[in-house]
Amino acid sequence: MPSAAGGSGCLTPALVTLVLTIPGIIATVQVSTRPVLEAEVRKAISIPCVPTISTPNTMKYVQWFVMEKNARQRIYFQDMENSTIDAGTDYTNRISVDEMYTLTIDPVMLKDERTFHCQVGAGPVGSGEAETQLKVYAAPDTPVIEKSPGTISLLDTTPKEIASCVARNGYPAPNVTWYKDRTPLQADPTTRNKTFQKLLKTTQANGLYTMKSMLSYLPVKQDKDAKFYCEVSYRMPAGIDKMKESEKINISISYPPENAEFLIHPKVLKEMDNVTMECQSDGTSSVEYTFFKIQDGDVVDLTKEGDKVVVTELSRKESGVYGCKVLDLDTFEEFVSNKTIVVNYLDPIVLTPKGPYVYTEGEKTVRISCEAEASQQSTVVWTKHMKTVISTGKWLQLSMVALDDAGNYSCNVTVPGVPSLSRQKTISIVVNGPPHVNCTSETFQKNGPYVNLTCVFHGEPMPVVTCNADKEPTLRYDRQKNYVVSELILPLPTGELRVTCNGTNKHGNDGYPFVVKGEVAQAKSSGGVVIVVIIVCILLLAILGAVLYFLYKKGKIPCGRSGKQSITQAEVHDNIVVEVKSDQKVPEETVLLQGVNGDKKPPNHQ
Repeated sequence: MPSAAGGSGCLTPALVTLVLTIPGIIATVQVSTRPVLEAEVRKAISIPCVPTISTPNTMKYVQWFVMEKNARQRIYFQDMENSTIDAGTDYTNRISVDEMYTLTIDPVMLKDERTFHCQVGAGPVGSGEAETQLKVYAAPDTPVIEKSPGTISLLDTTPKEIASCVARNGYPAPNVTWYKDRTPLQADPTTRNKTFQKLLKTTQANGLYTMKSMLSYLPVKQDKDAKFYCEVSYRMPAGIDKMKESEKINISISYPPENAEFLIHPKVLKEMDNVTMECQSDGTSSVEYTFFKIQDGDVVDLTKEGDKVVVTELSRKESGVYGCKVLDLDTFEEFVSNKTIVVNYLDPIVLTPKGPYVYTEGEKTVRISCEAEASQQSTVVWTKHMKTVISTGKWLQLSMVALDDAGNYSCNVTVPGVPSLSRQKTISIVVNGPPHVNCTSETFQKNGPYVNLTCVFHGEPMPVVTCNADKEPTLRYDRQKNYVVSELILPLPTGELRVTCNGTNKHGNDGYPFVVKGEVAQAKSSGGVVIVVIIVCILLLAILGAVLYFLYKKGKIPCGRSGKQSITQAEVHDNIVVEVKSDQKVPEETVLLQGVNGDKKPPNHQ
């Protein structure tokens, strides 16, 4: 059963005292209940009724009443035999009474906020009653905030309505409080005389309240980032205070500019770039932008594309002072911002001397300079074959020209302060000189002995290679590094091989005589064959000895003994003579071992 909610924690008695006709006896009926109870709409509430009778067993009935238009209306009756919920009242289907006479209302409605009476009758003793005032509460919905249309100008001198706040279905009527950044506006001394709140209370058909609050406010510039919201506070049973907050909003404020800023994109410019010019102000009021360039001391207006100016394919001649003007259409105040635009450039590379770059091997102190005019400090790097860094600085210097110095060289000029501003120029250095040769020989086996004769000829012009052999060498050219590789593969004779390879150009010639001895290769080859033959022979002899011994053990080879035999052979070993007679039995193993070891004695030897 739901318990009683809210109100006083004690019961208030109502006392009726009757004097009976029996002399000397006084009987009383006392009823206790809570004077005030609090309940929440759509929930249950229980109202106690506790009778106390001085003469036991005399209670006859219990009745519950409500006040209806300044008159009592009974809603429940119970005597010693029956109990009845009165029909045709607002409580016919919503109440129940337990064995302790407690009245329960489920669900509680807003119209239940009234007085309830509990009456107890005790026959001749009389009757008593107590009353309870029931208070009803309903929590309002979450408040809904709505921003006022339009923009509020800081030029206004009186507060304007900026937002409204609506809280529905509350009872009693909740309180509405406005906040700016979690500070109540009414409590902020800086907003006094700048904040006004208009409150409307509407009673709905169901008796609940709708509260609507309109906030009028005179903002300042700092309020452009402020968050405004409303809060409803209300009371619930048991003295609990609660609150609900709306969403937070920004208000639209129009304020005049105080500054203007001229902007360009990209910030660093070079020739052939496209530039976009923009103008920004720190106000929100209606403004008009114009762009200009100062040319020969005069202000020249530029053509806009919307609120921008775009210039394509810049040249260095377009460097100068550019700017914009901001005109406030409310105050007609004008603000100006300008800056100097520099169009960076890098001229084509100039090499000194201009070339051609043809030198002779051994020539001293060759210098080539690389320069390019630029709007800022530039850096120069020389590389060879696009990879190896030869020098940093404008000079490429060769102290003593060698054939290896020939090749392609690149001069790279960059402007570090300007992204992607760079130039490159490539030259080819030619070094004339007679051939220089470096040769090697290598022998190998491939169905017989062969020799590979390889030579590398350096020179410019490229050497012509010849060899005095029965076949022409294979040639591979590297014209970038000015060398040719010749390769000649010949069979190696048994005697001595002599071949000479020569490289020739207009500056001279160089050659290399190969002398390769064939015997060395053959000796090595025959020596290996002899070793293999010896190993094979040893293996064959070992196998033959093993076979003979096996046959002998099996008796397949006869020893040649018959009848009596005497060994007439005397084996002398360490001055010992051994004689065996025919009547002596000598094991075969002894005879064999004697033949092998010589110092083995027969078993019966004295």
